[in-house]
Amino acid sequence: MRLTCEPAKAYYRRALARNIMKDEDEAEADLIKAHELVPSDGVIESELAKIRQRKKEQREREKKAYKKLFA
Repeated sequence: MRLTCEPAKAYYRRALARNIMKDEDEAEADLIKAHELVPSDGVIESELAKIRQRKKEQREREKKAYKKLFA
């Protein structure tokens, strides 16, 4: 982990904790703040991509469930 900016490190760690607690929206917000502070850090970018992918998959699952419900 290359995080050198202390506030960015704090946002990153809080995002990881929120992600464990299944609070993806808040975790994404923290990662965005960390990314603004340290835009060249690949660790933040990869974690942000993982969270966005999980959120996308969740939306697709919900879409399929509602499609079956109202079909």
